[in-house]
Amino acid sequence: MSTVYILIGFTGSGKSTFARKFAAEHPNTKIVSPDGFRIMFNGEYKYLPELDDVITQSTFNTAQKLLNAGYDVIIDCGNLQNAPDRRAKWKQLLNENDITRFDYKPLRFVAVMMPMDKPVGWYVERRMKNPHWPVNVRQIIENEMKAYQPPDDDEFEEVIYIKENET
Repeated sequence: MSTVYILIGFTGSGKSTFARKFAAEHPNTKIVSPDGFRIMFNGEYKYLPELDDVITQSTFNTAQKLLNAGYDVIIDCGNLQNAPDRRAKWKQLLNENDITRFDYKPLRFVAVMMPMDKPVGWYVERRMKNPHWPVNVRQIIENEMKAYQPPDDDEFEEVIYIKENET
């Protein structure tokens, strides 16, 4: 059974750091991140809204191909804390019609909850250690906090809670 790890956390909560450490310790796990596509498409991290649809579809297709190849996948997206419908899209990764590998196995979905109980300044400070682009990070995090929707009890097969010192 392949596993899809969905990272849930605010900007600066340590999602990408966790993903890198986890993938290094689990060689069969690959990271899929829209940020990786932004770097690939532009030669550097550059947020271009006109590429959002292309980047989203590229991320989804890559995850699907990796799962078909037998890998576990970490979905390292920044907006998955806000709405169950955004997380639900990832549950469509492997419908039986999409299977290209011979040995179809169901997917196991695991939520990885980053620290989400810190004051805004904690996340801002962490994000600013490696800023991506000139935006009001505080405002972004405040908006994420207002929009946060925790996972429903039946949304994932497992929920893992990460402590601050694990990121």
